[in-house]
Amino acid sequence: MKSTEEIIERAERLLTGRYGGQQKLTDVQPLSGTGHAVVLRAKVAQSPFLEDRSLVIKYTPRSEDPLDDVGLIREVVAYQFTTSLPEEVRPGPVLLAYDIDQRLVVISDSGDGDTFAELLSQSGEESRAHILRNLGQAIGRMHAGTADREDNFDTLQARVLRSHQDASALVHARDHSLEFSLGTGVSLLNDAGLDVPPDVMELIGQARRRLLRGQHRAFTPFDLSPDNIIVAQKTHFLDYEWAGFRDATFDVACVVAGFPQFLFSRPISDDEADVFIDAWVGEVNSIWPNVRNEDRLHVRIVIAMLGWALASISLMHFGSLNNVAVALMHDSSAEEAETARMLSEERRAEIDVLRPSTEGPFSEEEHLVRRDLHETFEALARFAARGSDTRLPVVAQFAAHVAERLAPVDDAPRYA
Repeated sequence: MKSTEEIIERAERLLTGRYGGQQKLTDVQPLSGTGHAVVLRAKVAQSPFLEDRSLVIKYTPRSEDPLDDVGLIREVVAYQFTTSLPEEVRPGPVLLAYDIDQRLVVISDSGDGDTFAELLSQSGEESRAHILRNLGQAIGRMHAGTADREDNFDTLQARVLRSHQDASALVHARDHSLEFSLGTGVSLLNDAGLDVPPDVMELIGQARRRLLRGQHRAFTPFDLSPDNIIVAQKTHFLDYEWAGFRDATFDVACVVAGFPQFLFSRPISDDEADVFIDAWVGEVNSIWPNVRNEDRLHVRIVIAMLGWALASISLMHFGSLNNVAVALMHDSSAEEAETARMLSEERRAEIDVLRPSTEGPFSEEEHLVRRDLHETFEALARFAARGSDTRLPVVAQFAAHVAERLAPVDDAPRYA
């Protein structure tokens, strides 16, 4: 791990090589980062070479996990892509400089706005509806502005991978791990005695296909965690380690499901979800006219919510999406259920959140995971029950059954 001084010195050399002059960074402040990354904000001395007066440096230490390198490469490619977009549709900061070998990414500063998590937790009912409407518009603008640019993204990624050819196979496995996680989620539910009905399995099959290809593809950060969404002069989405082109409905479903893997003290209500969806539709209906069909869109969102729910089970079980990718790479030809059993024994010994409440006690981590999954499946049950498609009552009943299994028990800690 490099010290702050070493990271700043590297960033100054990188910026000097990129922009000329003698770049000097001052007033360095630590920011919160994801995983083991170090994120710093710094001011730039007055310079005719670099217009930005404040920027953010992200340093990702080298680890023993080669998939961390893939995440860094994907983040660089995503920032290259979004930086090339017109400002009105650009979803996040501008890439100023990077060096993959030095593990450094330098981006423009999004400012001191509130995170989406802070805004939702501090706001009243009317304000929350306004915040979610703005989020729907911001996500919709991102989708509408990138839907026809996937070839550009692929070209940028191919160009970067030419200099990092060892990562090419890992990039493929990492992208497929999301789809793979849905299959392992089904296996884990079945192992826990929560059998998935045939109608639900049919929709899960559609979710798996749409993660890899689909009609409504657009750029997405995919990690739409509320603490990675900054609302200042405009809404910025941060953290592009899993960014790429996927079915845009998964972003919509992520919000409607209450942001899986993130615990809210006040989950998103049905009315708030409707406000968000309407705002998103208003931005994308010109490029995807069929989103105006409310019944069809409802089913598409349910399908994507099922995907999030199953992926969340896999993520909680394996510990991280990188671990899911490792499971896939070890034996991609084996039955997924067997792969999950073989490669997750250690994690299974530590955490088994799907067991009935009568088989406690549960650790604090298990309580947190169960609460998060409970909120996700409960949101799925409510949303599915509101649709008109004949398959959706089965989805609602199944999701409610899983939510009941995961309902908080008497010994659960109380979280604010």
